[in-house]
Amino acid sequence: MTDIPNFVRNLPGLPKPGEKIFHPDFHLQLKPMWHPHHDEAERRIALTDSPYILAYYGSQKAVEHYLAQSMPSFGGLCYPHTLNDRIYDLERMMSITTLIDDTITNPAMLEQAQQRSTLRQHYFDAIAGIRPPDTAPIAQLLYEGLLPVKAHLASKPRVWKRMEDALHTLIVRQTDPLALKMDELTFDAYLEMRRIDNYGEWAAIMTEYAIDVDMTEHLAADRSLAEMRTAAIDSITLVNDPYSFRKEIHIADSVNSVWLLMYREGLKLQDALNKLATLVAENERNLMAARDRVLAGPLGNRADVRAYVTELEHLASGNAEFHAISTRYHGRDFKGKRFISGEVTIRALPSTDEVAAADLAGIRPAN
Repeated sequence: MTDIPNFVRNLPGLPKPGEKIFHPDFHLQLKPMWHPHHDEAERRIALTDSPYILAYYGSQKAVEHYLAQSMPSFGGLCYPHTLNDRIYDLERMMSITTLIDDTITNPAMLEQAQQRSTLRQHYFDAIAGIRPPDTAPIAQLLYEGLLPVKAHLASKPRVWKRMEDALHTLIVRQTDPLALKMDELTFDAYLEMRRIDNYGEWAAIMTEYAIDVDMTEHLAADRSLAEMRTAAIDSITLVNDPYSFRKEIHIADSVNSVWLLMYREGLKLQDALNKLATLVAENERNLMAARDRVLAGPLGNRADVRAYVTELEHLASGNAEFHAISTRYHGRDFKGKRFISGEVTIRALPSTDEVAAADLAGIRPAN
């Protein structure tokens, strides 16, 4: 990857393994809650999806590493009022889209334009209802996962159309890697782009799927509702980056606002983290202010809008809680714990790809 532009490699103040930094408290006010049927949904997902994950990675250890991240928990936390007959399909899509992200944004893929193009077409086929070949097991999984979602949305065709378009745009953006453009972006431009390729737009549409509402017209007509939705979307990236940068240091992944603030504004690492913590809290306040305007406005008495507003709150609070508990951001030895704030030690946290590679090579990876 020596020919790929990457400002992080030469970034002054890049932390080294063993160094300690302080993860600041975001002081969030919105409280998370779980869907009551989350545990059963996650159990089923592990059973149905493990064969596809194994087919992709070729390593049972990699499958176990991935499942330990508990990606379905994102769905259980962000959409706690999902209709009971949709929670399995919704949580399954949370895991599937993470696998898509991991397959496309793998650093080795940055140099593989033809491979990205082929993978892009397989994902397009899956979205269009065409089963991809056995050589693309994660695309097959997307195909399988979308079938019941589309069926559920037969009565909400506009929501399905928006979801289909969002997934299509997402795949286009992810296979044209943001990592190749990071050194050109301002912070605001980065945040705007991440609304798409960090799954925010899609995740917000999944809110409508979860509780069976169609907000297409209301979002176009009510500025405050659209602003609340955007704040919920932005919370995904703003919370993610302070948690995820630690696992990305050893591969110099540039797609993170922590590095961008250090690069663009000359901030030290701790100052960049502190600034992001301030932005997270400010964004939550903006979300709640927009919520209050919606509820006090002409749409405030509509049951569907009120339910949607509540679930957007949970998209934000659930995302924050997920980052506090997932081994994806803290390592396999973290399982069952919760981390909000405190001193952390910089260490390599292997990706599922790295676990698979080490397993196939007969090497024991770090936690």
